[in-house]
Amino acid sequence: MPKRYYIKEIANKFNIPEYLLRYYDEKGVITKFKRDENDYRYMFEDDLIFVKTVLCLKKTNMPLKEIIKYIELVDQGEITLESRQAMILKQEKVVLKKQHDLEEQIAFINYKKDFYEQAIKNKK
Repeated sequence: MPKRYYIKEIANKFNIPEYLLRYYDEKGVITKFKRDENDYRYMFEDDLIFVKTVLCLKKTNMPLKEIIKYIELVDQGEITLESRQAMILKQEKVVLKKQHDLEEQIAFINYKKDFYEQAIKNKK
């Protein structure tokens, strides 16, 4: 029988709070949880990829509503490959924009860092 991963183990594995997994289960974001005879949530190792996927998409600032839609498409199988690809490509644009913005901010910080370093040297 495959190993069961309970909420606490999954939370530790992904370094997230247990309540977040319960919340995602209640909201239908993570649909792979099963219940044991004591009504504890668990999933099998093969299902952990769904947790990783949800967490990764969330880090890209994809709204939960969109993540739910994406997971529903995954559950429907190959017939939805194009739709899933479109969602990922759209999210890639969001992330690349965010990356560009961060690069601009880093460049500004480096400029100011150099400015102050030079100003302090000239003051002496």
